[in-house]
Amino acid sequence: MILRVIVCCLLILAPALGFTADDDFGTAVKINTDHFTIYYKSGVDINNLISQLYVSQADQVLTNQAVNTSSPQAQLSSMVEVLFARASDVLDMHIYSLKANIKIFATQQDLTNFYNNLFHAHVPCTGYGFYLDDTKSIYMSAENFRREILGHEMGHAIMSRYFVVQPSVRIQEVLAGYIEYQLRKSK
Repeated sequence: MILRVIVCCLLILAPALGFTADDDFGTAVKINTDHFTIYYKSGVDINNLISQLYVSQADQVLTNQAVNTSSPQAQLSSMVEVLFARASDVLDMHIYSLKANIKIFATQQDLTNFYNNLFHAHVPCTGYGFYLDDTKSIYMSAENFRREILGHEMGHAIMSRYFVVQPSVRIQEVLAGYIEYQLRKSK
């Protein structure tokens, strides 16, 4: 638990400490949504991302948004927007002007290597994804691209814009964990 708090502190303080993130997503596939730009590297199957994300009919009803199935890109884009609306509703924090990135590595090992190079530290045991305010980006692996994890990280992005004075890392983790809990519960 202490390691997770330390890692979260580092992520929040990264801009002040001078960390920069060269994540090598310049040649990645790019999909724009209303609130996010999704990047995924070659070797990542968009249909696999869609099936792992699993935005349910209940999510669509609760957010009053439908998933567009006209193409895989449109489907992923609209699923991310539905999930963002769910995360915003769970927190009751609506940031309509939010613009952030979702960057998806091909493997968990690629994400781990990026994290290790960025922070010169090992990823905590729950390191399926993280939000870095310095780049306004959520980093995840295609292997763990699930609604609960993405919703959790979206919570961090929402909180970073919502609060003028950021709450403690522990409070942020509790709130992001609450999103994760609600998304797991409503599958």
